[in-house]
Amino acid sequence: MAQLSTKAMTSSFKKEFFPHKEVRTGQDELIKDTEEAFSNEKILLAHAPTGLGKTASALSVALQFALEKKKTVFFLTNRHTQHQIAVDTLKMINKQTSQEVSCADLIGKRWMCIQEVAGLFGNEFNEYCKTVVEKGECEYYNKVKSKKELTVEAKKLLKELKQKGPLHNEELISICKDEKKCGYEMAFALAKGAQVIIGDYYYLFNPFVQSTIFNKLELEMEDVILILDEGHNLPNRVTEMLSSNLTSYMIKNAIQEAKKYHYNGLIIWLQEINSIINKLAEFEGNDFAKEKLVLKEHFVDEINNIVDYDQLLNELEFAADEVRKKQRKSFLGGISFFLEEWKNPDEGFTRIISEKESKYGPQIILSYSCLDPSIVTKTVFERIHAGLIMSGTLKPTFMYKDVLGIENGIEKEYQSPFPPENKLNLIVPETSTKYNLRGETMFRKIAEKCSTFSSLIPGNVAIFFPSYALRDQVSYFISTEKKKFLEKSEMSKEEKEEFLNSFRAEKDKGGVLLGVTGANFAEGIDLPGDLLKGVVVVGLPLARPSLKNRQIIKFYEDKYGKGWDYGYIYPAMSKCIQSAGRCIRSGTDKGVVIFLDERFSWQNYYGCLPREGLIVSKDYEKLLKEFFG
Repeated sequence: MAQLSTKAMTSSFKKEFFPHKEVRTGQDELIKDTEEAFSNEKILLAHAPTGLGKTASALSVALQFALEKKKTVFFLTNRHTQHQIAVDTLKMINKQTSQEVSCADLIGKRWMCIQEVAGLFGNEFNEYCKTVVEKGECEYYNKVKSKKELTVEAKKLLKELKQKGPLHNEELISICKDEKKCGYEMAFALAKGAQVIIGDYYYLFNPFVQSTIFNKLELEMEDVILILDEGHNLPNRVTEMLSSNLTSYMIKNAIQEAKKYHYNGLIIWLQEINSIINKLAEFEGNDFAKEKLVLKEHFVDEINNIVDYDQLLNELEFAADEVRKKQRKSFLGGISFFLEEWKNPDEGFTRIISEKESKYGPQIILSYSCLDPSIVTKTVFERIHAGLIMSGTLKPTFMYKDVLGIENGIEKEYQSPFPPENKLNLIVPETSTKYNLRGETMFRKIAEKCSTFSSLIPGNVAIFFPSYALRDQVSYFISTEKKKFLEKSEMSKEEKEEFLNSFRAEKDKGGVLLGVTGANFAEGIDLPGDLLKGVVVVGLPLARPSLKNRQIIKFYEDKYGKGWDYGYIYPAMSKCIQSAGRCIRSGTDKGVVIFLDERFSWQNYYGCLPREGLIVSKDYEKLLKEFFG
């Protein structure tokens, strides 16, 4: 650690905005680069490993810049836990600076709602909320707004909230519960004029949400300084947000809903739509790949043969509005939303009909899937004043620059600030999870290696597999005296916490977490100190060769000439690096990361891994014994 000094920081950086007494090695470089990017109206893409102090560096530079240039900082993240870190950092800055720091921590309207809204998500909740507010039936909203202006008591509460300094959303919700006021509206009242707004990616990258918020806050995109946390998640979040599905399950429920509320005309049309997607889902006896491309006009023409497409859409939306007044949620509205989305352009999208197994049995899915996040992100990055995209796995930075459509970007990779002698990075090229090599012999061999690793690594070990199916096939043969913890694919927040607490409790005897790369415990969890001594990444989580994935590869090949890299190899390696990152979380942690698959030593995969202390060796027993003494 180095003392915070004028040498460590850039000349214009004010010490009062940095929340700690010391600056970590490499942190001074990130601060300098961030300040330069903001001054030159650029987007800095920073691959910055865990422990560099990204949040403190980013907020201290951004806040000073925002105050001087009269800009608004948007700190966006896809994890609620990261909100707390950002708020705590601002609280520390607020204590030591002479300038008043105002902040609003926003989460989705549904999560801030004090009413009983269990089971309502996304569009359903928004429609319900809109209806009760318009009818004047929400007592919490009525205590905050009257004729769209803040009430006298809301103004009084707002003044009190501002005096408290930066507040986490849970603190605000708790206060609003006691005051019987709408937490979401109070959060927005705080956001108006705030220097820092903490929120989800949606606030800038969902066109509808962005437009609503900027109108409400009277903000211009050109006045935004953006800090994008865990930026490697943005491309997927945007493509998911722009995609929509119509399923046979949705149609079945919509028919039931139409019967319940006597929309008899709709029942016939919905039954016809069901027949259309069943007809589209004839896969000519191909049992392996029950999926194929669909033309936009084909589906529209089929509906127009029964009823005018736009008339059907309007009838569905009208009925959905009426249904929501009685039961909050409407399946008719879901179908109306999909039909509206289906009318959108083809460029950057693919249209697929498929049949998949679900908990309700075989289900037909008609999907309109986005392949190109830059449809939305390019405009945002062009318009904002400046930005910082940061992540411990923003590698390779040039891929993110391309797929997000960033033209004024600066790419930078930073070294880990932790002592290299505290970490052993190993590639063991003795097994493979390639499809053509899978079988009991290989599963036993992988299990034998994992058993050996868990006996040589003291304490807790996490082993991540490419899929639950492969995990189950291998874990059956793993022999260890340590307690096994098998992650489940669907776990509630409470189940995850209980699972982690049980695993943490085994740290002295040692436990073995058997999880999946890219799933519940491969990202976003902290097991510092002696809570995790080793991570084993088994095989490559390469996407299965589905029609959608083939379309993604083709799209990136046509656009950048890098289809296999951008659509197949790099996303898989990013998941591996995320999983590996669970191991070393602080400067005093000591642990080992093992990549178990011969392909990790192949150049196209090896080149994606962090090189610090990376060893390819079959003599892992000797190396592990020496490392742990």
